[in-house]
Amino acid sequence: MIQNHPSAASFKGVFSLLLTPFTANGAIDWNTYDKYVDWQLSKQPDGLFAVCGSSEMKWLSFEERLELAKRAAQRSGKIPVIATANLNPDISKHASEIAEMSETGISGIVLTPPSGMGEDQSKLGDYFASLLEGCQLPVIVYEWPHVTPYLIDPQIFGKLADLGLTGIKDTTCTLEGIQFKIQMASQSVVYQANTPFMLDAIRMGAQGIMAITTASAAGLVVDFWQKATHNHPDAEVLHQHLVYLDAILRLGYPAMAKHLAVCQGIPFDLYTRWPVTLKNEALKAIEIWYNYAKRLELLY
Repeated sequence: MIQNHPSAASFKGVFSLLLTPFTANGAIDWNTYDKYVDWQLSKQPDGLFAVCGSSEMKWLSFEERLELAKRAAQRSGKIPVIATANLNPDISKHASEIAEMSETGISGIVLTPPSGMGEDQSKLGDYFASLLEGCQLPVIVYEWPHVTPYLIDPQIFGKLADLGLTGIKDTTCTLEGIQFKIQMASQSVVYQANTPFMLDAIRMGAQGIMAITTASAAGLVVDFWQKATHNHPDAEVLHQHLVYLDAILRLGYPAMAKHLAVCQGIPFDLYTRWPVTLKNEALKAIEIWYNYAKRLELLY
């Protein structure tokens, strides 16, 4: 069973979301990606999430997704890398898609609800269970907002956890939503994506973070996580800084996260395949936050 996989117990903590750098002609800038992955690893997160929403996976080919996952895994050493593996519109191809992604060297597979399937939660649960049964790596499900509907019923999550599911990236953005999942499956990791509720969620028992702030401020998120999980009084102050950053990033994500990475020396261009309109005031806001964070030594 996958719950006995030797790396399944190491999936708690901060998993940094990985961005994808593009050139002016829309191609992936692989040299910059390698530098960016190394930079992310230097922040000492507990894991990396390649091929995620922040990676612009909706606009990537399967071959590009495989290469992003492979390169991250090759550079990560002992830090686990996870990647989404069921994005083909034809669900009959998902098992083979998962098998190919598993060969890239990653440590865990991420599954999203196929578009429309969540209207029948029982059917969605059966779909995940069938893929879970045949997967040789730990599996995490992801409530990805780019599909409709994307939320997973806590009871379905609980049943999947009983079958060996490693965790879920919760995007209900409500304390009730994440609390229900924690109660249904305490043995499985519930990753919090919503920054405003993050501290409350950790205090309720959330055992991981997968948030957009990790894409270009992972060191700050790791510091926050360590302090929050040890009831350090500075956790509340660090949380405030992350809430401010989260609000600014939303002015044009993921391009805004790329700009913050540029401020820290990563040679990103701000091109995206995700349709984003950037305003000068948004870029200025990131620069102001960066200079503020730098003065306070928040970015490590």
